Amino acid sequence: MANTKSAAKNARKAARRHTLRVSVKSELKTLRKKAITAAETKKPAGEVAEATKEAIKKFAKAASNKIIHPKTAARKISRLTKAINRLQN
Repeated sequence: MANTKSAAKNARKAARRHTLRVSVKSELKTLRKKAITAAETKKPAGEVAEATKEAIKKFAKAASNKIIHPKTAARKISRLTKAINRLQN
């Protein structure tokens, strides 16, 4: 338990941030899986491209908002792109 008012406020802020980060990370996983699934099930190229574009956009935004590390975002974007390209050929 917090000993001071400022410590209590910091604990509340940390809890809010944690909730936000968890939900964004969950969304990132879902978008990645959607893009991979679209490529695996041989959906039209436009649909796969749209799902991939959306996932890449969200990863970049999460990195710019410091929800995930920028290098983590770059790595995940790279791996997603490679996987999509491998599945489409």
